[in-house]
Amino acid sequence: MDFQGSFARSPSLLDDSLLHYPDVAEKTVLDAIRTWLRPECRVQRGAEDWRTGLSEAGVSLDSLRYFDLLMGTLMHSTLRPLDTRCRCATDLTHDEASLLQVLGLLQRTRSEAATRLLNDWLPEPSVGGMLKLVRWFAIALLDAGLVIPVRTRHVSYMH
Repeated sequence: MDFQGSFARSPSLLDDSLLHYPDVAEKTVLDAIRTWLRPECRVQRGAEDWRTGLSEAGVSLDSLRYFDLLMGTLMHSTLRPLDTRCRCATDLTHDEASLLQVLGLLQRTRSEAATRLLNDWLPEPSVGGMLKLVRWFAIALLDAGLVIPVRTRHVSYMH
């Protein structure tokens, strides 16, 4: 008898784990984030421009400006350095997963959930402005056909 079967398959919480791997849309955004933060990569031998991948994916020139403004604001809003990996890494950090999650939530007009996630991550005075910037970029990604999934994790409750 499978006691965990029905319970373990029902998603109930936002994913805060680092165990999933990004899909194509997430990878495009993740590469831009990592390249914006660290254009040099020793493994891939050379520098890359963060605009290249987003442009090739169909993100407009105005939307590239949104992304640049978003990343600059994010870097100045956090109370600690942003936790990211090199662009050659395959797994996600918590900060990367959180930003992707916020983008996915805003693409689905779930502003309240996105705000809660930002409140857990950023100082309260910066959340409103950051929410606006992330929303602009999330819409720009949708316009380019890049839909960021909202990740869930499977949990089991013991009674």
